[in-house]
Amino acid sequence: MERINLENIDIARLEEAVVVFYRSNSHEQAITHEWLTEAEGSPQAWQFSWQLMQLGKSQEVQFFGAITLHAKLMKHWNEVPPENREELKQKILEKIVQFAGGPKIVLNRLCIALGAYIVHMLDEWPNAIEEVIDTFQNQRIPNVKPDVQLWIMLEVLTAIPEEAQVIHTSVKRVTLRAEVSKRVPVILQTMEAYLRQQMNRVWDAEAYSNMIRAVKCVGTWIKNIGYSLEACVTITAVLLEVVNKCYWPAVQTGDGCMSADENELAENCLKSMVNIMIQPESHSYPKTAFVLLRMYLDSLCEITKMEWKRDNDNEDIIVHIYMLFVSAVERHSSLLLSGVISPDPNLPITVNRMVQEILHCTDKPGIYPVEESCSTMALAFWYMLQDEVFAMTNEEHKRRCWEYIKPLYAHLTSILVRKSEQPDEKSLDRWSSDDLECFRCYRQDISDTFMYCYDVLHDYILVILSAMLDEAIVDMQRHPTHWTKLEACIYSFQSVAEHFTHDTSRQIPNLMRVLNEIPYEKMNVKLLGTALETIGSYCNWLMENPTYIPAAIDLLVRGLNSSMSAQATLGLKELCRDCQLQLKPYAEPLLNACHASLNAGRMKNSDSVRLMFSIGKLMSLLPSDGIPKYLDIIVSPCFEELQAICQSDGKTPTARIRTIFRLNMISTLFSSLNTDLSEEDKETQIVQPVLLVMQRTMPIFRRIAEMWVEELDVLEAACSAMKHAIMNLRSSFRPMLQDLCYFIVASFQTRCCAPTLEISKTTIVMFYREEGCKPYMQELLREFIKHSFKLFENTPQQNFSNISDTMEAFFGCLAQIVKKIPQALEDKSLAYDRLVYYGQRCMTLPESGAIRCGIQFMTHFTIQSRNHEHITEVVLKTGEQTIYFIMMCVGYLTPRSQVDKFADIILAFNKKYPAELAIWLKTVMSVPHFPTPLLNDAEKSRYVSLIIKEKVNKRLLQQHLSEMAIKLRGLTEKFQ
Repeated sequence: MERINLENIDIARLEEAVVVFYRSNSHEQAITHEWLTEAEGSPQAWQFSWQLMQLGKSQEVQFFGAITLHAKLMKHWNEVPPENREELKQKILEKIVQFAGGPKIVLNRLCIALGAYIVHMLDEWPNAIEEVIDTFQNQRIPNVKPDVQLWIMLEVLTAIPEEAQVIHTSVKRVTLRAEVSKRVPVILQTMEAYLRQQMNRVWDAEAYSNMIRAVKCVGTWIKNIGYSLEACVTITAVLLEVVNKCYWPAVQTGDGCMSADENELAENCLKSMVNIMIQPESHSYPKTAFVLLRMYLDSLCEITKMEWKRDNDNEDIIVHIYMLFVSAVERHSSLLLSGVISPDPNLPITVNRMVQEILHCTDKPGIYPVEESCSTMALAFWYMLQDEVFAMTNEEHKRRCWEYIKPLYAHLTSILVRKSEQPDEKSLDRWSSDDLECFRCYRQDISDTFMYCYDVLHDYILVILSAMLDEAIVDMQRHPTHWTKLEACIYSFQSVAEHFTHDTSRQIPNLMRVLNEIPYEKMNVKLLGTALETIGSYCNWLMENPTYIPAAIDLLVRGLNSSMSAQATLGLKELCRDCQLQLKPYAEPLLNACHASLNAGRMKNSDSVRLMFSIGKLMSLLPSDGIPKYLDIIVSPCFEELQAICQSDGKTPTARIRTIFRLNMISTLFSSLNTDLSEEDKETQIVQPVLLVMQRTMPIFRRIAEMWVEELDVLEAACSAMKHAIMNLRSSFRPMLQDLCYFIVASFQTRCCAPTLEISKTTIVMFYREEGCKPYMQELLREFIKHSFKLFENTPQQNFSNISDTMEAFFGCLAQIVKKIPQALEDKSLAYDRLVYYGQRCMTLPESGAIRCGIQFMTHFTIQSRNHEHITEVVLKTGEQTIYFIMMCVGYLTPRSQVDKFADIILAFNKKYPAELAIWLKTVMSVPHFPTPLLNDAEKSRYVSLIIKEKVNKRLLQQHLSEMAIKLRGLTEKFQ
């Protein structure tokens, strides 16, 4: 739509736009939204908002009128002359009465608008809240039903604390909050009296609706304004009474299932009690906190007991009861532990009751999340409890609390094993893919909780897990299809594996024996998957206990040829990484098994790629004359397929996928194949197998780079293979260095892109200091810069965002080179002034990666510059321009979330060029209306002083820049 004329808004056109916005598709909505937002913010909105709410208008138009009025009250109160405020109040009240019969969506927004008005007028209309309560509670509005009058009152009162948080006002937020907080007692007294009044009545739909609003009103005032915990005891008692009245009549009659209204009312009562208990100042009232905990337990434990079953009918209320319990003890965790060691006999009893309730929550019957939905919320409590105990400074108190929690965590361990059981085949039809993903995350949380159990129990956890493993084996022998218990036990052992690398107890050898004796072919394949993962988790232990390695290998090889090949390749990768030298006797048969699995063609591409890591590690163990055989049978097929694709010149999607797959296999092999396993090996002059492969296959890499020049992911895979070879072989790679440089330069000539820039950086950083390599590296650096410049020059500056990924890679790589190889700056033939020029442009791009890397380069370049006279000259020549760009970015150009990154380069200037920085900053900021007109000269001068002053404290400088950006962008009111 064309730009709105704010001087003369056409009401008919406005109504048409509103209808389009609410009844059209997203594209039309987007076009209309900006137009309506501009109209909403105009001074004329005070007039047309009332016109839009006239009778006879469509509901959408009336609603837009109401939200416009609310927006004006919230954001533009300063436009209301003091003499018109009383009239404005009367007009709002008249509209509320007019819409008392509906639509409620309009009435609700008018109530919120009145709430905003009241917040603004608290000084001039101090009895506003009392008057609203008196008017609507005592039904002083003629021709409006009592239930509706009550509804209006509750909506207005609920809006007040929320509006106090968001309205734009000249009053300080702290002062406003203090003023609003004076009204909390009257609100709670009103709500309490109303709820008590309802307790002896039969509740219909209107009663439920208004009671829910009353309870929400309590929660909103407590959450946004707060009230002393001592003063909340009576309202808590009323809320608990309401919860019980919602629950017990429902379950004792009919089908035992609470209605939707009963559920909603009870849940809101429990949420409001959570708000009461977790107030920031609530820890100042320990005695009251214990009183409230006892009230919760006395009032709600019978409900949790009644619903402690699988697939219970009233799960929602149980979730919220346990949420209250967990929230209360997490907020008052120190208080909980003080109760354990208290001489008062009642406090330990209360603590124990509450902890037992949370233990019951964790142990809720059923499998999460399909058969129960409570247990997950208790897991964070078990971390918090042991963490609080071990953080205690009094050693005696710590010892007593530790003794108290040990049996709890022992019990918890057995509960967690049960709760980690997977659904069996019979129940899976009830599970959606979302449920399964939710359960996977839940099992990971359980795995973390096992670690906390270990922190409390230490090696005793193995005793518990071993006993449960023995029980699961016995159960499986009786019922061969019952695999879930055994799988959960094995998973539990896997969760604590990292603590037992040097363990000498009998439990882990027993686990290893069990893993190899299970008849997997008769069981669900998930059992094999968990067993394979567990083998991988215990590789450090296997390194210390190599007699168990053959059995582990047998199991992993079995897994390679199953549908659990992903877990098998992961386990084998960990075994080859951690126990490489111990695998030497088994290297050849294991390589043969890997080759057979690859040839079978059943594995996913990702599994085949991962398997190549193990193959590389195993080939490294072979004598030098044994390696060519396996290179020929395992690696040659990769290059043969790549050669065939290159010769066919068919750039099909399938060819691209196969090329990336084969390159990834080679890349993974290159990362792990290294025959220099010891100092003795390094002294033996044997040509590395990877070098032999690369010497034979470099033409294929060149052809791939030419053929797939437009496909970044293919180039990335090819460069990754060579990068892994460099990183793995390091100085042993030197014989191939010249060939690699030719490849990189040829790639640059075809296309300058991130993968080739990255491998150039890796090569330069690794070999620049090596004797005899420096000339090659200098030339490579020149080509690196030359071809990047060519790309930048051929791209119009307004289109730099189109190449931001390449600019990010270029300056990111260059920053690392300057930082790690500062002697590279000794080359006077490089065009340093152009590097700075493009670095400045990179900083000004909107993309966060480009901003970050541009700043990193400029920062490291500035820091190193004082060591080289020719670089110092460049910085002195371009410094003022750099500061100009920085201030422009801070002022308006860069996304505000990225502004603090400029602190790095400013600190670098302040460290190396302090006097010059002061001059540059003052010169740049003296330009009128720069960076924006929203900062006057005095404020500019203040920020210049603050920036110059900060020479070390990066955090404080970031704070100054962020604050400056807010003011320069006119966002001060939003962030006040």
